[in-house]
Amino acid sequence: MPELPDLTVFAENLTKRLKGKTVKSVELYPTRNCRGTIEELEEALRGNSVEEVNRVGKETEFVFSKGTKIHVHLMLSGRFEIVKNAQSIKSKILVIEFEDGDILVVHDYQGMATVKLNPEENFVPDALDVTEDYVKERMFKKFKNDVKTFLTDPKVIRGIGNAYADEILWHARISPKSLVGKIPEEVIDVLVNSIKVVLLDAVTEIKKADPEIIAGEIRDFLKVHNHSKKLSPTGHKIIKELINKRPTYYTEEQILYV
Repeated sequence: MPELPDLTVFAENLTKRLKGKTVKSVELYPTRNCRGTIEELEEALRGNSVEEVNRVGKETEFVFSKGTKIHVHLMLSGRFEIVKNAQSIKSKILVIEFEDGDILVVHDYQGMATVKLNPEENFVPDALDVTEDYVKERMFKKFKNDVKTFLTDPKVIRGIGNAYADEILWHARISPKSLVGKIPEEVIDVLVNSIKVVLLDAVTEIKKADPEIIAGEIRDFLKVHNHSKKLSPTGHKIIKELINKRPTYYTEEQILYV
């Protein structure tokens, strides 16, 4: 599943490729989670142009003229493609054709990707915007949760998924099994810093590897959540196990707070 760093780069590249293009037609192949009918989408988009594409949590936000917004959540296997002919693409969810002949396609072989027309504003802070005070306050309310579950809870922090939660916790040297209510305040400060450092470094690495990327995942630079590596950069054995049904990678150098 694309996570915050991937989606940040996707949004920048989609803006470069689509900004200013005017919508000619729209097709929607709705999943059970799509919000908005094809008629509503056509009325909202046809004749309008793309102003920008943003990342909002784990969703990609397309902003059109006249204030219309569409949010796309790629879920596990959704992808963006920009093509001239979309007929051969299977498992389409959304197809937007522009007047210059470019076609934006959202497709997902699992059929889980979602489309929302003018979604309600979400006030949960983005991972890159969280503060030490906010995290401490939410940890106080969820003190019995393990820290990995806490980081990946979209009702607490938006944008962090399974892989980057492992990377953040390794960077902060906190065991993923730690209880949030037991983590010292000074260590929470370290954790918040690690969130931003790890995610922003990943954005840089993804841009280096594929400057034009709009789909897929680049993960080979990850330090511990990486099935091809046996040791962390500090030489500790990488342990893999399921925690709350999620594949989790960590090392014994990460401190357990219980």
